[in-house]
Amino acid sequence: MVDPVAASEINTSVNAAIAGGFFVFFSGLFRFSWKYCQQHNPKFASFTPAEKADWCSRINSTIHALIIVIGVVYAICVIHWDDDYLPKSSIQPACTVFSIAIGYFLSDLIVVMAWPVQLQWVFIIHHIVAVVPYIINNFVSACTGCQFGLLLFLLVEIATLPLNARGFMESMGIQDSLSHTRAIYATYVTWAVSRTLLPVYLLYVFWSFSYPADKDDDVCFYPNLICAHIIAAFCVGVFCFVHTPEILQRWKTVIDAVQSPSVPVDPTEVIITSVRTAHPTKQYKGPVVNDTYTAHYDQV
Repeated sequence: MVDPVAASEINTSVNAAIAGGFFVFFSGLFRFSWKYCQQHNPKFASFTPAEKADWCSRINSTIHALIIVIGVVYAICVIHWDDDYLPKSSIQPACTVFSIAIGYFLSDLIVVMAWPVQLQWVFIIHHIVAVVPYIINNFVSACTGCQFGLLLFLLVEIATLPLNARGFMESMGIQDSLSHTRAIYATYVTWAVSRTLLPVYLLYVFWSFSYPADKDDDVCFYPNLICAHIIAAFCVGVFCFVHTPEILQRWKTVIDAVQSPSVPVDPTEVIITSVRTAHPTKQYKGPVVNDTYTAHYDQV
């Protein structure tokens, strides 16, 4: 039996406490990472302020990704679902995961605004579009028919792990390694699955099981639907126009080097060292920073 109250009830005070707690956690972790790396990582001191902020933000996003992926799996397992992906029990486990994501995105939004980057508006729009459905769900009107989709959408964070591993290695200047090459291909594969196939599948789920909006309040359903299309378009676009061309260029370079008759080449060595491309998330970033924030965080 479906409990319509439990399956749609939201506890705004609990959700706010969790979101606020994780906002403080990620903000504090950013500050701690900056100070700790300033003292214990010799390479960190040579970074530009924008690179320092990017490094610390990447630490936050890695921890957030781990927490979220585990939380999503747990919530999906403990919530009872019917054949139409509608919850038959309390959705608080899902709301807890959503609150954690809200706290993180709001914290990282401040980082993006404090250390301006090229095409800053792209990052700001991304964060807003990503967080709005979860804020509406947790504090305005619970989207019962969208809980399953909202949870699965957070699994895009799986690709964050190899992407950040690659970024850390590039920041440390160890691009010429087998580990870096593995991170590139791991990023490509996980992005293909979690940020390309999964979002497209979830759009199908939205249109097949959640639409029309008679299962939910319009105020939560339609923002979810719009934001889902924007995020899916962004993820698929990055896969097609950023990651795939990079992989093809790497393969082309390897093939050209191996087929070159002039000098004998070890294909493994070519794969590791011949192609040096910028970290995909860094291509938007510029040198302009907020020196007030930088000076504050550099104080030990």
